[in-house]
Amino acid sequence: MSLCKFLIPAMCLLFSLGAEALPDDRQQPITIESDLAERNDKTGLTEYRGNVIMRQGSVLIDADRVTIHYNDKKVSRIVSLGTPASYQQQNQVEGGMVVARGEVIEYMLALDQINLSKNASLSRNGTLIKGEKITYDLKNETWKATGGDRGNQKRIQLVIPPATQEDSAAEPEAGSKIDAKTDSAIDSAIDSTIKSDSESDSAQETQP
Repeated sequence: MSLCKFLIPAMCLLFSLGAEALPDDRQQPITIESDLAERNDKTGLTEYRGNVIMRQGSVLIDADRVTIHYNDKKVSRIVSLGTPASYQQQNQVEGGMVVARGEVIEYMLALDQINLSKNASLSRNGTLIKGEKITYDLKNETWKATGGDRGNQKRIQLVIPPATQEDSAAEPEAGSKIDAKTDSAIDSAIDSTIKSDSESDSAQETQP
């Protein structure tokens, strides 16, 4: 087995992704910084360790260890480990930022999908999902979460901010129409007020 191992304070590599990503991101090179890099020429695996920062367009991965897998000399899978590792990406040109965390983050480029496990969390547009395992489809913007058997992660948790909740009783919009019954009552009240004011004025004029 041919093994290449080298240690550098900060490492920067540029290479293109062959798999599908977001329109803006997939056209960008990948930049990786780490303290240590190790490559196995036989398996084609490249591992980065120590304060690993990976960027590609809006994609940002921060982890203790990142392993890059290749298929036909193209990047097919990126596995990140940390306590926790984090992943973020602008999901659409005008969409919100997707922020994912977990002790293990698996970025499946061909599927345009991320798999989170062990204390996993996913946040987008203020909505927060927590669970033992979370799968997020970046293309279709769908997610699936499952609980586990470790402490408070036996069940999933979903937090929805008030801004995205529909009001139970919406107030009438300005300029909206008033029903006929209410309109008639308002007219009667106005007429009664005018008549009362008119009678009061007449009484004052007839006094000596």
